Amino acid sequence: MLVRSVVLTICVVGGGLAGALRLDRTSSRREVVQASLGLVGGGVLPRASHAASEDRLVVPLEFIPALNAYIVQYWLFGERFGAIIDTGSPFLTAPSTCSKWSYKYRWGCYKPELTKDSGYANTIEGFDNNQGPVVWRNAAFAFEEGQETEELTFGVFGPELLDGPGGLFLGLIKHTDSWIRPSFLGQTGYRSFCCDFRDKPQLVLSKGSLIGESDDYIPLVRTLNQKYRAPPVHYTAKAASFICNGLPLRVDSKNPALVIFDTGLSGMAVSDELFDGRNLQARKNREKTLWGDVRVEFETHQGRTVEISAKNPLTTPLGRDTPWTRFKGNLIVIGLSFLDGRALTIDADEDKLVFNSQ
Repeated sequence: MLVRSVVLTICVVGGGLAGALRLDRTSSRREVVQASLGLVGGGVLPRASHAASEDRLVVPLEFIPALNAYIVQYWLFGERFGAIIDTGSPFLTAPSTCSKWSYKYRWGCYKPELTKDSGYANTIEGFDNNQGPVVWRNAAFAFEEGQETEELTFGVFGPELLDGPGGLFLGLIKHTDSWIRPSFLGQTGYRSFCCDFRDKPQLVLSKGSLIGESDDYIPLVRTLNQKYRAPPVHYTAKAASFICNGLPLRVDSKNPALVIFDTGLSGMAVSDELFDGRNLQARKNREKTLWGDVRVEFETHQGRTVEISAKNPLTTPLGRDTPWTRFKGNLIVIGLSFLDGRALTIDADEDKLVFNSQ
């Protein structure tokens, strides 16, 4: 889920808004999809495991076909929740509603009386093309029941955000501008992580680096945050090439292509200029598919080329309401269509990324 903007607003204090949003409501189309989440495998994942050091944690993931996403379970104030693992947003979240038609009813309900005031004012947050109220609360957090907990700040999503981008997310962006709310990784102190989408899906969190000093890696850049005022530091790399249906996109210093890695997205989102240009190109060439075979290449720190690809990824335009409208180049957000079957390892402090496919 791509975080486009964060708009601060002073709302009611404490948990008033959250309490008001607890009311059950008629199930929406999005909730019908979410209902399948609570029915898969009885809604129970294997237990999280600690490595020999408490600095590393391995958490099981589950793929939910109806959502085309990987789900992680965690506990807040003793209640179990399920959320999409998301490298495109920074926050720990919980739903404000408790509907019997959705997975949130089976996996936990928000209970403001079990939370504490975080000291942060309520906000209006923007995710994808949606904006909605978020209440910021504190509560005990753990990845498994009975595990030692720590108190974290989390965002309570209202119906506008739950319906829009697809439900609940556990954000893995660590670094953000200081004026926005605390990120999950920033609070827990984890430096690096691995989203392993291979045979045994799992999330590995580490307070040290998961990328060795001698390992080759794809350098990540902070251009969108430093030059174009995107509040979170998205995991972004420069593309060496972008090829669609065998036709290369012009990529050079004057026409750069930046790629954001977003596990909360199922397909791909591209800048409006690229989307419109590709439509014109496909019509001119009478191509059978618009985004049939998409290949993206990156140059590693040691000069090697790494390619990732997808067949027929669901592709949408990013829209013009983004924090980086002044970026003169092609912006591409790639999701699970490119990342499934791989292990994506990121060192958020050192801006390094490694792919493993075996």
